[in-house]
Amino acid sequence: MPKNIAILLFLLLALPVSGFMAWAMPPYFNVDESNHVMRAETVLRGHVFGSREPDGSSGGFIDEGLLELLSHYWSTLSEPGRVMSAATMADGETVPWSGRTRFVHIPNTAIYPPTLYLPTMAGLWIGKVLDFGVADSIRLARFANIAACLLLFVTALRLAAFGHGPLVAVALWPLCLAQYAACGQDGLLIALSAVYAALMTRAIARQGRSTAAEFIGLALVSLLLSMSRPANLALLLPLLMVMPGRLGRVPGWAMLLPALLMPVAWALHAVLFVQVMQVHGDVVPDLGAQVLHLLSHPLAFPAALVDTLFQWGWPFTIGMLGWIGWSQVNIILPDALYPFYLWVFGLVLAFSAVTPGNQPGWRVKTGMALGLVGTVLAIFLLQYLTFSAVGAGQVDGVQGRYFAPLALLLGLLVPALGDRLPARLHPRFATLTLVLLSFTGILTAVALPHAVTMRVYVTAG
Repeated sequence: MPKNIAILLFLLLALPVSGFMAWAMPPYFNVDESNHVMRAETVLRGHVFGSREPDGSSGGFIDEGLLELLSHYWSTLSEPGRVMSAATMADGETVPWSGRTRFVHIPNTAIYPPTLYLPTMAGLWIGKVLDFGVADSIRLARFANIAACLLLFVTALRLAAFGHGPLVAVALWPLCLAQYAACGQDGLLIALSAVYAALMTRAIARQGRSTAAEFIGLALVSLLLSMSRPANLALLLPLLMVMPGRLGRVPGWAMLLPALLMPVAWALHAVLFVQVMQVHGDVVPDLGAQVLHLLSHPLAFPAALVDTLFQWGWPFTIGMLGWIGWSQVNIILPDALYPFYLWVFGLVLAFSAVTPGNQPGWRVKTGMALGLVGTVLAIFLLQYLTFSAVGAGQVDGVQGRYFAPLALLLGLLVPALGDRLPARLHPRFATLTLVLLSFTGILTAVALPHAVTMRVYVTAG
């Protein structure tokens, strides 16, 4: 599929749907959005690092207006069967920035660096400067996040040597469209992964090493991905396969040191000075005890991983494709759509095997496969260490949205079959890709706004 058509199709479908999501979803109704907004606010107040307090809390200081707005919406979020009433919505719109601060316990986001909160921070800051209320400031932050995500995706589509179809297919999944329009990190993690994939396609297309500029870009993107999600450190492995010998007077491997050391340093600081174990239900995680358990029972984690995948594989898939909302407000699309998205993605992946830029590149593709497997294993291992009960038979806390960025990288693994098929068939595959993605995107543009409107404002049944 030609890149200009891919960009146009993506923007025509992503802009209106993500814009609708930013405006129609009440503040805090996206997954963990309250804690992400509060983390961005702590950074705006100068707390680049979260802090762990003597009472066992972890977080920072925020404007009390954020908590007041959450209190207005909390009954709708937390009570099953509730929908957002006009009166509740109107009350929330009146909440101003108070100018008073309070320490807030946000253990799941206090550990994150500020890098991927920059759009959210910009929106909140502009909202304060313009004397917007808290709710409108959050909406402004959402639109800033949309602008950043879509700009990164357009950059990825322009840079990619092949694989535009798979990139657009994932970019238009309901989960991705919702995350662009949410205050948080996930939208940018998805968009940055697209840039990573695009830069890797260029090395595969020339069956050689990356240029200096491409490799610097890959190292920077890897750094940003790993700072916010340490499991992504495994994605440094494929970079070894495309690393140029030298970047001017600097050896190529020197560019990988910051991408390795900075995320590790941040993670160590978070563990030592910020992170607290999150008790949930009857589960009391204990990092030290879990490490000791694994040392004495080395097969405990593999067994828990297999059981988790067996029990939760399909829910993870639904979460990756499109499970929207938070707490008691869960928005799930019609059941038939999820296998449909998978079939379309599989077909588009298969069609990308014949695109001209897709060259054999087995060395890079093997490294990419190892990097993907390593990232998935690291996601489960980190959740087992920090969020699961000691010796648990399953891994707790893994969410399907963690895998959407990795799906963007699957297009790098597709075999190159273009030379084995008649050239006259190539345009037909491009046309089929365009038709499939157009139909799927239009279907999502209808189904997702309808599902959001019905569940949030009309009926919880």
